[in-house]
Amino acid sequence: MAVSRKIKILLVEDSPTVRTLYKHTFEKEGFQVLEAEDGQTAWTMANEHIPDVIVLDMILPDFHGLDLLKNIRANKPTEKIPVLVLTSLKEIQDVQKAITMGANHYCVKGSDSPEKILSMVYKLLTRV
Repeated sequence: MAVSRKIKILLVEDSPTVRTLYKHTFEKEGFQVLEAEDGQTAWTMANEHIPDVIVLDMILPDFHGLDLLKNIRANKPTEKIPVLVLTSLKEIQDVQKAITMGANHYCVKGSDSPEKILSMVYKLLTRV
C-alpha cells in the first residue's frame, strides 16, 4: 500500500489570529502547515522545506511580501512553487504588481472566506 505524503503549505502571516485561522482551515483538510511570521523565516523555510504552496501576506514586519515573492521566483529550487497572496491590500495596482511579479492568485483578507482560500489552494495544486 502506497503512503501518500502530506501536502505542505507555507503560511506566511504576521498576525497570530489570522495565522491560526488558516492553519486550522488547512490542517482540517489534512495539509501539513509550516508557519512563518516574517519574511526572513519564510525565505529560510521555503528553501529548507520546498512547500507545495505558499500563502503569502504582503505586509510583513521585516520586509515586503513582494520582495519575498521576487526572491522565490528568482531562486531555482522555489521558482515553480505556486504562491497565493492573501493580504489586506486591495488596490488594483497592488493586485497587478503581485501578479506581474509571479503570484499565481491574489485574495483579500476579509473579502474572501477561508473556504474560498482553501478552494484556491486546491486549484493551485491541480495546476502543478
